[in-house]
Amino acid sequence: MRAQLLSAEYAAEFRDDRTLQIKLDGKPLCQVCDTGNLRYFEEDAVGREKALDQVRDIASTTREYMSLLDRAPPLTADGLEDGYNLLAEFNGTVLAGYLTGYGAQFVTWEWVHDRTSLWQGHFYGPGDGAKNYDAAKRDFIVRSGLLQKSALFQPEQLTEIYRSIHETLDSAYPLTDERRKLLEDAACQIEEGVPDLEERIDHSNLEELDLASAEIHSRDGMQFN
Repeated sequence: MRAQLLSAEYAAEFRDDRTLQIKLDGKPLCQVCDTGNLRYFEEDAVGREKALDQVRDIASTTREYMSLLDRAPPLTADGLEDGYNLLAEFNGTVLAGYLTGYGAQFVTWEWVHDRTSLWQGHFYGPGDGAKNYDAAKRDFIVRSGLLQKSALFQPEQLTEIYRSIHETLDSAYPLTDERRKLLEDAACQIEEGVPDLEERIDHSNLEELDLASAEIHSRDGMQFN
């Protein structure tokens, strides 16, 4: 969990009671207990609710997959090294996890050769356990046929939908209370589903600014006779 928090640019250090002390911008934010629960002072949380939610999500997701890995049976197949645990299996597709020195790695495979071998592994991690775990689960439900790929939006698509929602909400266009509530709820849902949403929005905005700048320079360079 500490590695995931550090990668999200939080300072995280273990205390003597094994709780994690979390700081943001050099100031205390909260503590994460070994149960995954958060403790914090109200004065530390004011204006930093989104950061608390992010820490809570990381702690909850990390605890979820670590508990699953601890209970999951080993995955055995021809040519597969020891250490992989079977997290889920459906329709000839498996989702497995593997603990490395850098965190948890996740992978989806398909059974072949009368379920003795695995092939076409899609690997996730171990750089960012929480994000990689979510990505591996999405891949599993699509590869196994639990859900059609067309039913899932990619993070890039959700980013542009989110931007479009706020362009509508921030415009002078008249909206019914019902529609405004639906759009606001959709925006909140995207915020929860795309952990690096702000980074993606910044990148998308910069691309459009670069495009606009290039078009201006192109027009400035035109010559008329």
